[in-house]
Parts: sequence; structure tokens; C-alpha cells
Amino acid sequence: MRISATGTEAVPRASYRVEAGFTLVELMVVLVILGLMGTAVVMTVPDGRGEVRREAENLAGRFVRAREEALLTNRAVEVRVGAEGYDFRVLRRGAWTPLEESPFEAHAWPEGLRAELEASPGRDAVRFDPTGSADPARVTLAQATQKMTVSVDVTGEVRLDAPAN
Repeated sequence: MRISATGTEAVPRASYRVEAGFTLVELMVVLVILGLMGTAVVMTVPDGRGEVRREAENLAGRFVRAREEALLTNRAVEVRVGAEGYDFRVLRRGAWTPLEESPFEAHAWPEGLRAELEASPGRDAVRFDPTGSADPARVTLAQATQKMTVSVDVTGEVRLDAPAN
């Protein structure tokens, strides 16, 4: 029989249970930290379309707002799209007048961005009627190898697409 230094009987080593490894809580904490780090990395990685995507999303939002303006004011609204940028006009008393209050200020394209409007023959604008319908049109924005297309159908619905490269 073994006696400890304090004079009590020592427990044989074979009866000690050695536990190695991590607890479930420790593993869960590590997984949460890894998940947060992965999320941070994914959120900071550029999507490859950067400026073209921002401009296309901005244009699509402005198209939607122009359609709403036509519905709310019961007047036709046009969005003229050109090589330099786009602006808004409204039909008042039979004449097209610039629409310049917020959010309808003219917008210039960033340097190097190209815009191509595919609309009805002879049109340089996307027109929204007071009923909410529109002349079908497509605006393709491109810069280097990046492309995005903003489409408007006859019902006035606006769609944003990234063409297959």
C-alpha cells in the first residue's frame, strides 16, 4: 500500500482518468470566430464588376424613380441616355422640360465607361407614360471587359442583367 506525503493512502495511478481534447463550448467559440473572419473576407472581396455595377444599379434605380414620377404626376417622363451621361425630362404643356430637382439631377458617366442605348428607332431616351408603361429599351454599360445591362420592358418593369462573357 502506498502512503502519500500527508500520510493518507494514495490512489493508484490506474484509477485516474486522463481527459484530453477540447470541450464543445471551446469548439463552438472557435467555429464562430472562423465564421466571422470568413464573412469579413467575403464582404471585402470586390465582385469584379465594381464601377460598372454601381453605375448600372444607380441607373436602374433612377429608371424606377422616373416611372414612379410619371405615375404620381400623371405626366410622361423621359430619361435621355447619351455618351456623356443621362438626364431627365418631363412633358409639361406639350413641351419637354428638364427635370432637375432631386433625385433627377443630370448624371455624368465616370471616365472610361461607355453606354449604349437600344431603343425604338429615332429615340435617345427611355420614356415612361403616365400609366406606368414604357417604350422597351436596353442600356448596356461597359468598361474594359465588364458589362452590365439595364432593361426596361413595355410594362415599365426595370431589370438589371450581367451578360454572359
